[in-house]
Amino acid sequence: MIHEHHEWLADLNNTILKSFEREQSAAVERGRAQETGHGVESTWLKTLTQWLPPQYEIGKRKYLMLETDDGPSRTGETDLVVFNPHYPTALREEHHVIGSGVAAAFSIKRTVGRKDITEAYQAAIALRRGMRIREGTEKAYLVPPVFYGLLGHSHEWKSNNSTPFENVQAITNELDRELAAAPREGLDFICIADLGTWTRKTMVLPQRFLDQQVRTNPIGAQLMGTVGDDSRVMSGLGRDYEQQNLSPLTNFIGALWDKLAINDPTLKPLADGLRLTKTMDTKFSLGAGGKQYRLSEVTTPDIAKKYWKSSPWGY
Repeated sequence: MIHEHHEWLADLNNTILKSFEREQSAAVERGRAQETGHGVESTWLKTLTQWLPPQYEIGKRKYLMLETDDGPSRTGETDLVVFNPHYPTALREEHHVIGSGVAAAFSIKRTVGRKDITEAYQAAIALRRGMRIREGTEKAYLVPPVFYGLLGHSHEWKSNNSTPFENVQAITNELDRELAAAPREGLDFICIADLGTWTRKTMVLPQRFLDQQVRTNPIGAQLMGTVGDDSRVMSGLGRDYEQQNLSPLTNFIGALWDKLAINDPTLKPLADGLRLTKTMDTKFSLGAGGKQYRLSEVTTPDIAKKYWKSSPWGY
């Protein structure tokens, strides 16, 4: 069913596409690349401002200050950041901002290609590795303190024989396998306005559940391998949308609210409403190419022992 707010977001998605078309000539003119890039940033800033709560202010071109002692002291320039409501107003004007004062960060590209996805993954991983684990719980180890996404107007795969959906999925699967050491490190969103939206889904399958359920199913046993004495975590980017006729921006906004509500329960009422109206992806398939982790390796052995009898959960 199409709800009215789906149509609002579809109209806004069309506005983004029209701005892309208007900028076509400027984008190829020599010396106007930066101007065009700033215009793309402004478009996404307006979009996020319109659809996030007023207390979630957005800043442009910031460097996030990190927390660990054995790595970089700050990130590279981040195109857009969404400040946590508690972050002091005066500090939001600074070039450098404290990483823990940010709820989400985004790389903005006019046209998305493999290089842009790779760089976004690298930026997301560097940010999360620079943020300390907050507490000794599953959630603290698996859910990133700052969500990270890649937003673009269009993409590079335009030839007649191109397979853009398959290309994005294959690239993200590959980068999850090769770069991400834990679910909290991987890219959380890719939204390409004239193509689609991919959202990270992470599922925790406790050891007892696997022993009782998955191993009795030949297909499940083949997917999970020998369970042994550890739970499993599956994580990956996908686009398992029950409603296939919604705009990429519709799916992205629903997914963004869903993720932000994990770290800020005050957002849950509207996030739940968007989920119940299927504004975001509502399914997760273990066969969608997600990476498999052992819970004890992405948390701690003590946490894995504590939660091995729990029920499956995901985000």
